[in-house]
Amino acid sequence: MTDRELGLDREITRRDFVQLAGAGIAGSALLGCGPGGSGDAGAVPGMASEPWSDALGPDWYGPGGVGDYASSHGNTPEVVRAAHWVRDGRAPSGEVADTGERFDVVIVGGGLAGLSAAHHFKRHRPNGRCLVVENHPVFGGEAKRNDIMVDGVRLAGPQGSNDFGVRPPTGEPDDYFTTLGIPREFEYAPDAGQVKAPLENYGFMHWVQDQFSIGHYFGGTRRGGRPGWSVSSGGWVSDLWGDPARAPWTPEVREGFERWRNARVTDHVPPDAPGGPDNPGPWLDGMTLKAYYEEVLGLPPEVTAYVDPILASIIGLGCDAISAWWGMHFDLPGFGLPSRYDGMTFHSFPGGNAGIARYFVKDVVPDGIAGELALGDVLNGAIDFDALDRPDEPVRLRLGCTVIDVRHTGAGDGRVRVTYVHGDRAYSVEADGVVLASGGWMNRYIAADLPDGHRAAYDHFRHGPILVANVALRNWRFLDRLGIAGCFYEGDLGFSCNIRRPMYAGDYRPVHAPDHPTMLTFYITFEAPGASPVDQGMAGRTEMLSASFTDYERRLRAQMVELFSEGGFDPAEDIGGLVLNRWGHAYVAPGPGFFFGRDGAPAPPDVIREPFGRVAIGHSELRGHQNWTGASAEGRRAVETVLDLI
Repeated sequence: MTDRELGLDREITRRDFVQLAGAGIAGSALLGCGPGGSGDAGAVPGMASEPWSDALGPDWYGPGGVGDYASSHGNTPEVVRAAHWVRDGRAPSGEVADTGERFDVVIVGGGLAGLSAAHHFKRHRPNGRCLVVENHPVFGGEAKRNDIMVDGVRLAGPQGSNDFGVRPPTGEPDDYFTTLGIPREFEYAPDAGQVKAPLENYGFMHWVQDQFSIGHYFGGTRRGGRPGWSVSSGGWVSDLWGDPARAPWTPEVREGFERWRNARVTDHVPPDAPGGPDNPGPWLDGMTLKAYYEEVLGLPPEVTAYVDPILASIIGLGCDAISAWWGMHFDLPGFGLPSRYDGMTFHSFPGGNAGIARYFVKDVVPDGIAGELALGDVLNGAIDFDALDRPDEPVRLRLGCTVIDVRHTGAGDGRVRVTYVHGDRAYSVEADGVVLASGGWMNRYIAADLPDGHRAAYDHFRHGPILVANVALRNWRFLDRLGIAGCFYEGDLGFSCNIRRPMYAGDYRPVHAPDHPTMLTFYITFEAPGASPVDQGMAGRTEMLSASFTDYERRLRAQMVELFSEGGFDPAEDIGGLVLNRWGHAYVAPGPGFFFGRDGAPAPPDVIREPFGRVAIGHSELRGHQNWTGASAEGRRAVETVLDLI
């Protein structure tokens, strides 16, 4: 399609891209910090060229929207370069400057695990000294948001981490709704037009699909030319599972999907299975989900192909790489066990789980976010970056700093030295203990004292990427005409997208109606069935990182034209903005044996949880599935372990 047909010739699109991309790159440098929260950031010297490194300029990163998150959407160019620099063992030029700072605990990583660790540190030691070191310009890890202004309306969408269920009050320290002051009831915009829109971006994929207006588009081809669902004709099918006969499947494929939705794992567990016939978990953890579907249940490969991107969007890779235990854990069809999701309502803050990260920050550094402890203030208040790293606070957040080395000093006092890079200089601080709440792909390189057993266990941690694209729409009349609020498709880029009924928070009350702006969110996966899990992850990251923003913008617009032109979609008129969030190691992708171990060996996460010296590791990967509750629990366990050691 031509630039004009895709709406790429509009002056406003190009002007906003150049201005916002430049502001995003510059802002990510200015928001960093040296000792005490100040300093000039810049490119790290001596960075060797990666296959995609020449593309890491403004046309790679793209616009970031508006507000505090504009300079930190997905992995920034600086973060991508620095991570590979650490991986390759390259040291900064010049001396390491000792800041002279001493802390009870240093927490590496300011995502949800690190913020939870900081919260529990402050709970145990309200007068202690804790430093959180985070490599991105804004805290939260993947729990950040995109804000885009469209025709005077601010729209918010998730950068990655998204959706939550409300937990009942328990009074326990990990009852975060109570301890952080998160409300348990929320107000959403009412449904409008002909469609019922989901409240978040995951449940509609399967778990609560029947509650919303979801369409399936047949006739496209998956990325890379892989056949889709063995169909030759195209078109929209609504309420697919209410009447699957309308799908243009062969009789064999249709029968396979019916068996998939009705199968029970208890009918297939061997009597001598590990764990016994009444406990299928260990048996399922000994095979991939593909093997369970195709070899145990005898389902056609089209069923596996349908599940592949759904699974990859929640746990990193497809059915041939992931343990079958996770299919049961996620309540996917084919298992027939009581659902742990029955009766649960999935919620999402306007910017996804950025809202939860902000509640943690409001707790540990109250002045870090303007306003009171009310939903509207916590979600909408401006971040005071200077307040995050004040010497008189018990917990301090130091942003824009990449940790490159963590080691015990060897001085006999049990202290741990943490070295980090900000800009073109290296600094060090010391602590009585350290929590590594950073990703395992970094921990294995920065932890100088990491035991051999931990290193071997980390070999079982495979990772998959995700690209989250938030497309701001000036209106969604085309979706209303099609009668859908979300959809599945077999296309060049991605497999699903949806709009949401927005949650109201303070003065954030966008109108939810077809004639008004809204956010359309894509979770774009990069699974590549047939290759090894390691190769799939590497190939997916390379593909995601190699393309420019312009390439992705063109492909997304073309994909939307294919899907929505029947409803009158016009990319030149209907698209008001686009932000990309690239996460190279978004998910751990747990293969067989990850959860229960194999051949009598302990499960890899259990090995990683063991502290070494005065260092403990706590990140959501240890749960096998990145989610905010798992991250919070692992952060709590790690910091309490360290506090017991020091």
